[in-house]
Amino acid sequence: MCLPVVGNTLSRPVMESPGAARMPGKKKSEAAQADSWLARVAVAAAKDSGAPVEMLGEYLTMLAAATVSGKRPQARELDAVGLIGRRAAEDGIPSGRVVDLYLSAAWRAWRQLPIVARSNDSEVVREAAEAVLRVVDDAVAALVEGFQTARRQMIRREEALRRELVDDLLRGDADVASLVERAEPFGIDLGRSHQILLAAPANDDRPALEAATLSLERSLLDSFGDRNVLIAMKDGQIVVLAPADETGPGSRPETRDVAQFVHARLTGLRTDSAWRVAAGRDYPGAYGIARSYEEARESLALSRAAPLGGNCRTST
Repeated sequence: MCLPVVGNTLSRPVMESPGAARMPGKKKSEAAQADSWLARVAVAAAKDSGAPVEMLGEYLTMLAAATVSGKRPQARELDAVGLIGRRAAEDGIPSGRVVDLYLSAAWRAWRQLPIVARSNDSEVVREAAEAVLRVVDDAVAALVEGFQTARRQMIRREEALRRELVDDLLRGDADVASLVERAEPFGIDLGRSHQILLAAPANDDRPALEAATLSLERSLLDSFGDRNVLIAMKDGQIVVLAPADETGPGSRPETRDVAQFVHARLTGLRTDSAWRVAAGRDYPGAYGIARSYEEARESLALSRAAPLGGNCRTST
């Protein structure tokens, strides 16, 4: 059974003894047996964790080699593990699942490592254990670092794309076909009617604005799920794009009025600033979003001109 290595290298067995193809008789048979039990360990670990077996790459080979040489993994080997971590993030595989794969493979392999199974010398077994633990530590660290690096890059790319999409939707002068295509990954169906809500702190408090945006985004996702709600910051304000038909089957009473929901969440935050929330009316199509935005802007401007008594909510 061959386990492909993630990256640009060709697929090869999990453990392939150097020169195995040239080994005659007994040595060739031993190499085949090593490949066989490592392959079984890999499959069992993948079943334990629910992660794809190919995510192991050369990891089991590194474990087996460390018990013989006592050496830590080379930089190129850890770089390959880091690439696997990146691949896991890009494929949407949870990091915990991949780490579980590596830990499961380690304890399963340990019981069958030849130097452990055949030696009665406790010092030999102790040195083998130290070597294996060093490999596990280095490999898991490289795996997680690669995963986190890829996730940070993906988040930055998504945030940039979201900001660009929001800007174009609010301007209303972009190509509609392009907007429809760009909105789809964010779950925004531009065939529906949407409304724009704007929220701004009464004082110019940028840190409070950023913290409130993150908190509100979590609340919106928890409450609305995948109901096409999009949130972003623009010009010192929180912008919320929400579908108009939140009164359909299964909608929760507290989420049917999105403006009321947003206002309640913001006023519930522990900040020194009061919040103004303004909503435009709902309109169909991409251009309707820009129209709703203009209404919300006008409403927010009017509320700023008036004295603020407590926390304010206004709508168009």
